[in-house]
Amino acid sequence: MRKYWTMCLLTIACTALTGCNQMGVKQDPHSAFEQVRDQFAAQNSYAFYGRTKLLTANSANANMVNFSGRKDGEAVYMNVKFSVPEQQRVETLSLLSEGSELYAKQGQEEKWKPVPGEGVALRQEMNNWSPPFCFQQMDELKKSVRQLPDENPQDDLEAIGVTLDSLKLKEWLAAQIQEQAEAGSRIQSAAAHKPRVKLAMQLSDGNWARAAAPGAGVSIQAKQAQAQDVKAMVDQMDVEAEYTIYYNKKTMLPTNMTMSIRSAYDLNDQRVKEHSQVETYLQNYGRAKPVPTAAEGGK
Repeated sequence: MRKYWTMCLLTIACTALTGCNQMGVKQDPHSAFEQVRDQFAAQNSYAFYGRTKLLTANSANANMVNFSGRKDGEAVYMNVKFSVPEQQRVETLSLLSEGSELYAKQGQEEKWKPVPGEGVALRQEMNNWSPPFCFQQMDELKKSVRQLPDENPQDDLEAIGVTLDSLKLKEWLAAQIQEQAEAGSRIQSAAAHKPRVKLAMQLSDGNWARAAAPGAGVSIQAKQAQAQDVKAMVDQMDVEAEYTIYYNKKTMLPTNMTMSIRSAYDLNDQRVKEHSQVETYLQNYGRAKPVPTAAEGGK
């Protein structure tokens, strides 16, 4: 009798273990995304770097934007380098966020300058390459989340794919460019910074402004015309985007992520197709160098 009960208990135990193993294999990607997002948001210090590549036409594999930075408490420092291949030069921009305040330095400037409330382009630039904003964007625009195949079962890395909702993405893009245009009409400066958005890069590079109102300068009327034409371009745009997030399954912290974007839109009576990638790498959790303060300058 005792032998019989022992066998029954072993059978139940084995069945339970099998069920646990099956549950372990069938991970919930939505839960994994939320854990990675929350664990990353809880970090007080880390460093990051990355690049944006345009993968179509004559600019294939060109690094359009290179960025690096670090977080220390509530402060975030970022250095952004923009490739200007037609002029064979690189533009440099440094940004420093201290709570709700944003400061900027162009080129080799030594002192930080506060960014006013109408400086939306510089604030957008900070968001474009900021890892926390990536997670905010995914949270707001995600359509689906799926677990990706484990490329190397021997390591601690796993990956999830986050597909963004195309309609919400277009609304976000239209709102961003609209905000640029409205701020530009108030600033009235031809030298106002134009951020390179993660997608539809030719639009965000300023070509849309010249196409919408050639030779019209930067008058309020020209800005309004540009905003209307850009809205029409965005309305007929085809766009799709997905994030791939690699994370450590023990710490649930992201190690790197890639945003892949494909877009097609009409510009100057031509259908422009673009494919770009934004690669971001994260490291030195809890060990990043302190960031400079607006009062001291530095890097």
